[in-house]
Order: sequence, then structure tokens, then C-alpha cells
Amino acid sequence: MENLLKREKEKLIREKEIIAAAERIFCIKGYEDASMDEIAKEAQFTKRTLYQYFENKEDLYFAVVLKGFKKLFSKITEANKKELTGYEKLEKSCRDYYQFYRDNPEIFSLINYWGHVKSKSSEESRNKSELIQFNNILFQNAAEIIEEGKADGSIQLELDSEKTAISLVYLMTGFFNQLSTTGDNFTQHFSLDKEEFSLYTINLVIKSFKRSKAIIATRKGTA
Repeated sequence: MENLLKREKEKLIREKEIIAAAERIFCIKGYEDASMDEIAKEAQFTKRTLYQYFENKEDLYFAVVLKGFKKLFSKITEANKKELTGYEKLEKSCRDYYQFYRDNPEIFSLINYWGHVKSKSSEESRNKSELIQFNNILFQNAAEIIEEGKADGSIQLELDSEKTAISLVYLMTGFFNQLSTTGDNFTQHFSLDKEEFSLYTINLVIKSFKRSKAIIATRKGTA
């Protein structure tokens, strides 16, 4: 039993080392131009060893993206642990998403590329299936925060929580992706500070969800 646990531990360590090496190669070369030979060399394993852990380059790519998703999800869900209104949590989640994009631009680009990776197998790999689940959890988490805000009076009651969550995630992802694509050219052209512009845009989008204090006071008065 002890030897079995040791082998399992060694297997997990080796898998993490391969994923870390793949992340470095993907971040440098992108998914399309990266090769399993380069990843094996970076990980200091044989290519045969890589295929013992991952079906192909696609499967390994999804493992890397899944790692990034977990890091992003962990950062965003930290907002939910604090005593904040639903609106404040939503605002902080968007700011944390921006912080993740700013601190991990290469990982952010890899995450947003996964829709372009076509599966070579008729069945989804374990990593891709788990990635899809995490993606759904991210949207669900946003919808739950919106519901919480509607309940505590900080977010407009008439909003459809699920549709609003989807729209918000897509808007923020699209905005950060555009910033990533244009680099500093766009903000420099308009003499904008990149961070100030990003936070201004987040505030512009998020404040449209906020419930007016005047409406709250009026409804309390008529209750």
C-alpha cells in the first residue's frame, strides 16, 4: 500500500511537471506552433513519457488551460468570502478578472484560444470535460452573485441573472481580449492610461446593474 501511494504521488508530481513545461512552451510559441517534442525537451522527459499521461497535444493544452481556469476561479471566488453586497462582489469579481488578465496575459490568451482548438477524437478528453465544467461554474457563480445582489437590494430586480451573467463575462472577456490584441497602441493613440481605462470600462459596465437608491427608498415608502 505504501509503495502504491508513493507511485501515485510520483505520478502526480510528474504530471504537474509536464503541465508546467507545456505551459511555458505554449505561452512562448502558442498552441499551433508548439510541439510535443519541444514540451518533452522542456520537461526533461521523453515524448513517450508525455503520451503516458496525455493523449495528444490537444489534451495537454486543455490541462494547461484547466490549470489557468482554476487559478482564475480561485481568485474570483475570494470576493465571495467577504461581507459585501452582491453588487460589490460583482464589481470586485470583475476587478479580480482584470487583475488576472494583467498578471497573466499569456495564460489569458491561452484560455481564450480554447474555442479554436478542434478535437481530433470523437470523445472529449478528461481535461476538456473538466474545463467545460469549470467554465459553466464560472457563469453559475456570476449568476449567483447577481441573485444575491437582487436579494440584498443592491442589483436591479428585473435583470435575468443567468443572461446577465453570460453577457457580463462575454463583455469583460471581449474587452480584455481586445486590449491584449491591440497591445498599447490603442490606449497610447488616445493618450489613455491602460489600467485607468480598464477600470473605468469595468465601472461603466457594472454600474448599469446597480439598483438606484431612489427606487429602493420609494419602494420602502410604499411598502
